[in-house]
Amino acid sequence: MENKKKKINEKDLMKEIQMLKVEIKLQKKKNKKLKRLSRIDFETRLYNRRAFFQFLKNACKEMGVDINRRILKPRYCLVLFDIDNFKAINDNFGHPFGDKALKEVARFFKSSIRDIDILARLGGDEFGILFKDVDLNQARTILETILEKSKNRLIVKFSVGIIDISENKKYFPKKVFKKADDALLKAKKQGKNQIVIHNRND
Repeated sequence: MENKKKKINEKDLMKEIQMLKVEIKLQKKKNKKLKRLSRIDFETRLYNRRAFFQFLKNACKEMGVDINRRILKPRYCLVLFDIDNFKAINDNFGHPFGDKALKEVARFFKSSIRDIDILARLGGDEFGILFKDVDLNQARTILETILEKSKNRLIVKFSVGIIDISENKKYFPKKVFKKADDALLKAKKQGKNQIVIHNRND
């Protein structure tokens, strides 16, 4: 009788363990999904500002690898851009139209860059791109091509700021971001609808 009861208990225990394993697996899957969603901008389905800054931090860390280790460092160019006169678009046509424009911009740029490049919506009408393994001239050429194609696809225009991260001696993410943002602001002050490259001497 005791042996029979023991076998039943062992069977129940194994069943509970199996159920627990399933629950743990489902919870891990759920946590993974939540983590992914926490990095995505709901409106455009691009990476959000938080995720983008983490990519930038990782890029700066790679750039700062000790040269004595003889590791070939990748090159990165940081691009910040926003939609010119976006407030006027919202004011004149309504926020639903503005939201649609944001989605179209996101889809267009996503289809225009490589898989190794990172595109994110940083907030409002501001976006960021982290180009990998391209120098400043290549980044500018890519952007000029994209903006030229956008004239036939989009109703909006853009102000753009670029910085070559490899040209900075100290790779602090916030400092690099600030310099790219300064270039973007300069593009806007100079009349918008243009690309401004950060001057390494600034």
